[in-house]
Amino acid sequence: MSIVHLTSLPQLETILSKSKDKLSVIDFHASWCGPCHAIAPTFEALSKQYASVNFLKCDVDAVSDVAQKYKVTAMPTFVFLKGNSQVDTLKGADKAGLTDKVKKHATNAGSSGGTFTGKGHTLGGDPAAPDVVGEVKQKLDMASAGLNQLDPQLKVLLVLLGLYFLFWYYG
Repeated sequence: MSIVHLTSLPQLETILSKSKDKLSVIDFHASWCGPCHAIAPTFEALSKQYASVNFLKCDVDAVSDVAQKYKVTAMPTFVFLKGNSQVDTLKGADKAGLTDKVKKHATNAGSSGGTFTGKGHTLGGDPAAPDVVGEVKQKLDMASAGLNQLDPQLKVLLVLLGLYFLFWYYG
């Protein structure tokens, strides 16, 4: 689906009223924002991958009433909506975070695809083997998302401490 560039609050309200159970993602950006330009190709790729999701862009300088409605204070900010209800927010140009949140909310949309939820059973009636790889990947994704939330200066400090202990141990 193509990306819709918002021009007014009534336009957004019309789109959302027609999308009661559908996921809508609003990319709040500004023309002067470098990180906004950096993540734009990811947002566009996701719009092509998830055709059942509304992808909307809102220039905070041109359509400030929409930005004020969602209390946008940083660019880029991504607001995830199901109908008129806000279900999630992402601040910053976090490509992995954006992809994960779109995937998470698009698959929970109910009408978004042909996937089944649950553990399932084999043809013999026994429970299916646990998805160990998927569970480990999910836990690693959660841990890396937590690291992405850290302040950059704290990340540098942690790396330096790690190197210090490494040299101390082997030195």
